[in-house]
Amino acid sequence: MNASRQIPVALALLLFFSSCSPRRSEIALRPSEVPPSRLVELVDAADAKLVSMTGRGTITFESPETAGSASFDISLRKPDSLLLALEGPFGIDVGTLFLSRPLFIMYNSMENRVITGVPTASAIRSVVPFDLTYDQILNAFTGAFPIAEGGSTPLSYTVDDEQFRLVFACGTDSCSYWIDPADLLVRHYLRQNSRGEVLVEAVSSGTLEDGGARMPRRITVSFPGENRRMTIYFSRVTLNPPSVSFAFTIPPNARRTVR
Repeated sequence: MNASRQIPVALALLLFFSSCSPRRSEIALRPSEVPPSRLVELVDAADAKLVSMTGRGTITFESPETAGSASFDISLRKPDSLLLALEGPFGIDVGTLFLSRPLFIMYNSMENRVITGVPTASAIRSVVPFDLTYDQILNAFTGAFPIAEGGSTPLSYTVDDEQFRLVFACGTDSCSYWIDPADLLVRHYLRQNSRGEVLVEAVSSGTLEDGGARMPRRITVSFPGENRRMTIYFSRVTLNPPSVSFAFTIPPNARRTVR
């Protein structure tokens, strides 16, 4: 893809939206020795160690309408704030996306246009062409796939390809989680309907560790039925930095739309 096509693709993405390693897990890869409730507790506790982050990476978007990638700088603090500064080729500033629980702001610097609104499901869908909630967007950028059904009895609990596999009922659907015993990351998440059709699939790889926290280096979220896929790759991150800035500027003459 040439540079002239990468710039509009990067604009479309707006609408789409170390040195100190922690102690490795030593849990045995035997379900008989690690009850499912205990495994979920361990995963939740490991995820909770990541509170905030800054970093840089790339986001790739594939859909029937368009495909391409853009670079980003990220500031994130769980559970309430995400700031992305997006760049096209040659370091060209493309825009800014800010998400919080009461507010989202999307600024397109190429068109000098800003969209603001409350991040309801319909509002998020109007700027992100996926059925993702606010929490799911934050989880995608941290590689966390919370096992919300962990309090119930799993439909199955096995070992698959040297990973724990938990399957829970998600309403009328089923949700499967493959958990790496070494770092307690969910490496594969799959949601299927009653007919076995895949609704959402997420896969992560690589591990970034800093100050006792960890997260994947690469995260891919797919919606096979819609032929849509998003891949996030981090070239560098700082986990739990001393401070995180969410400051950004929008020109006063920007055209404004409220969702």
